[in-house]
Amino acid sequence: MIEVKNNRIYFYNMNKRNIIPVDFLCVSAYLCPHCKKVLAAYYGGKIMDLEPFMEDPALKHHYTLGTSNGGQYLLLDDHNHKKGCPGWEIVSLSARSITYSIDVWARRYEVGSENLQKLCEMIAASKIPGFDIVQDACGADDPIVLYNEHLFTNMNKPGFCQSITRKENMAAYADWIVAGDYSKPFEPPIKPKTDPHIDAPEDDFPSLVDIEAETVDQSTKSVFGDVIDVYTRAQAIDDGVLVDVTETAKEAGIVFPTAVTQALWNGYIEPPESLKGIQDLEGRLWDVLTMFSFSARAMKKASTEVAESPRDAAQILYFKTMFQMLSKAGNPKMETVDLKAVCGPGDNAEPILTIMLSRED
Repeated sequence: MIEVKNNRIYFYNMNKRNIIPVDFLCVSAYLCPHCKKVLAAYYGGKIMDLEPFMEDPALKHHYTLGTSNGGQYLLLDDHNHKKGCPGWEIVSLSARSITYSIDVWARRYEVGSENLQKLCEMIAASKIPGFDIVQDACGADDPIVLYNEHLFTNMNKPGFCQSITRKENMAAYADWIVAGDYSKPFEPPIKPKTDPHIDAPEDDFPSLVDIEAETVDQSTKSVFGDVIDVYTRAQAIDDGVLVDVTETAKEAGIVFPTAVTQALWNGYIEPPESLKGIQDLEGRLWDVLTMFSFSARAMKKASTEVAESPRDAAQILYFKTMFQMLSKAGNPKMETVDLKAVCGPGDNAEPILTIMLSRED
């Protein structure tokens, strides 16, 4: 049994009295309001094996344990949560807050960005069934969002098979909800019919071959002129603007060449002077890389957690890492820092990864 109460996390087994309960200071925790299970937690302690504390030993496989910055995190696998708590899934443990979570949800269901702000406001006001906001039980972090597709698509008790139509036209359905006129039934957009046997006149429409050839002939140089200067990634690393951490990243399971920005390196990865000897640079870098690696693997669908963009454009993943820092009074404190990882083409069009503070470009 795992419980969080009064900013402490408790591990115990109600069926085995010989198992000694343990508890630790809990920094951050999310509890499902439906099944009451701990969805995620970060605490100041270490559990080597969850099996002794599980009434059903198999349940230990539903959780992931990991260490970060001197503490340990606990994550409930989203598939097992959805299975054990019918219909309710975690939108994202990486993109926290209502805005970021709904942005992730919208990309998953190909919902346009036009009405997302209004949708977030309605969800925050609990006006839309199928979305639940789960606050951090310790008050240290932004909320996460749970989603139930059945409740969402059955809003206002639609007629027979209407919920299926809504699922198949989620973008239009979201627009209908935001419009707020529920007196009118939801009607999916009519898709124009095309007849492959009817050919358009050649003079009216250029062929795809013509368009493609014209695009190729119109080179970048003819549009923008000669390139004046290029600041490469290699130069940025030589200048110290970026710090190459590829070798350590490989140990964390990251296959692309990886660098972190100077602001992240100097501001957080390199420990404050008074913490040197207690905290080490290698351990703090490892925390960043493993939290990125875990966040990427933990996504239900990686492509929905990364910003949609053209093939050659950068892909972005937001995640968090905790660092031991100093308060204004000079006392050690844990600080949660928002980070983002940008994956895009390098100097030779090869995929590369750059990790930075969320406010950086």
